[in-house]
Amino acid sequence: MSESKESPCPDCGEMVRVNSLRCWNCGAFMNPKLEEKYLEMQAKPQQTIFSDLPDSEVSSLADDSSAEEGGDDDFELSMPSKAPAVSNEAGALPSDLNDPASTDPESKRSSEGSPVEATGDDILNIAMKDEKQLQKQRRKRAQRGGMKTPGGGLIIFCPYGCRIVVKESHRGMQGKCPECRAPFVVPVDPPNFRKEKTADDSSGKAATTEAFEGWLSDLHLHNVNPEKLKLKADSLLKEFTLADFGFSEDQLVVAVYTKKARAALGKSDGKNDPRSALKAELQAGKKVENPDLAEKYTFSKDDLSQIKVVQPVASRADSIFHGITVFGEGRISIQLPHVEGKTEILYVSMGLTQFWEFQKLVEEKYGVTSLGAGAGIPSEHEYASYRCHFLETQIKALKNLEFYKADETVELEAVGYQCGKCQATVSEEGRKRESLGGKTAKGIPKAKCPKCSSKMGDNTLYGIKQEAEEPATAGAT
Repeated sequence: MSESKESPCPDCGEMVRVNSLRCWNCGAFMNPKLEEKYLEMQAKPQQTIFSDLPDSEVSSLADDSSAEEGGDDDFELSMPSKAPAVSNEAGALPSDLNDPASTDPESKRSSEGSPVEATGDDILNIAMKDEKQLQKQRRKRAQRGGMKTPGGGLIIFCPYGCRIVVKESHRGMQGKCPECRAPFVVPVDPPNFRKEKTADDSSGKAATTEAFEGWLSDLHLHNVNPEKLKLKADSLLKEFTLADFGFSEDQLVVAVYTKKARAALGKSDGKNDPRSALKAELQAGKKVENPDLAEKYTFSKDDLSQIKVVQPVASRADSIFHGITVFGEGRISIQLPHVEGKTEILYVSMGLTQFWEFQKLVEEKYGVTSLGAGAGIPSEHEYASYRCHFLETQIKALKNLEFYKADETVELEAVGYQCGKCQATVSEEGRKRESLGGKTAKGIPKAKCPKCSSKMGDNTLYGIKQEAEEPATAGAT
């Protein structure tokens, strides 16, 4: 009965009633899409809209026929002959607002230079302008997902207004207010926040210093001669040169360094190495004639509309390599535009996380959308949930494991083991407690399954190794 009416929480593993919005134990969202929508609403609060009243709903005491002259309800609103100057955060507003013949603030003054009388409607307009300006500034602050502190922290407010200080690493995480115990979610930065450029008139730097803010290093560049290509798995896996890809608004630069220059990378102070020198030349808009470069290719925005993913592909019939993983199992390869005068075809191959960054940059800079769509490439980390046979705890294991094993930038760790016959799973913590397979996991393939007594087999479940972080809840200040 519990299996049909309850499901495990994706974070803590507690059983939660089906169709529940959040976990009763840890407060985590049961549906990741609802969580994303909630975070978007937190980062972008609803705007305040001012509407004008219809003329039919506007009335004044002067037009009220029921008021008798000299009655007790009659009163007169007197305005001072000289209204003080009004200012707000946007700057000083003109104090003379009574002259209907002039719309220029400089002309709204008497011949003696003193301000003249203001009407009630003019003061109402000033108040509405002040409110709009304040709302604009509040929205601008809210879009930045919290106020920064001098120590590098982040000031946010719980749903009941308590002031809380959290760390930047807590963005997107959930916690409880230490004062009122109300649950809250630390807002994330909107996508455009990190790209905003700060204006610095005194710096004197040209606008081209941000021309190549997109930069991917050490991608595998393959020069392939179609006549000499061997259609065999992994035939091009080791046939590559390391290359850097620089992304600007109108061009893509591919740089291959000489052996001497590459040996110097990582050994210098980070300011005078070949990579930094090339970036400086590109950002300054100079003609690049760098002796550290063995090859350099430049592709225009129009050229980049030709790029496509050639490994993997949705159908073997659509593959120019007939579905054979010539660049290596789990690696993603993209065919670059044709270079005039070059007989070889250029390909770049990379791991999954590098592809996500490459895909994001070509879409933002050059409008190339749906790169690799339908090829079976995951667009985000996807997990499968299991339950430990010994501890009854949840195990979250990565799906699409072949992509992660081929990604040199991702470090994996074993989180569990699955029996090849009955599909029973054991977590790494449970294996250690029960000494399944011995002191280390090397004996797991020959170890007996605790459920069916068959050999477990080599079916390791993996997750991404992460550094331990501090909890999201921080003290109120």
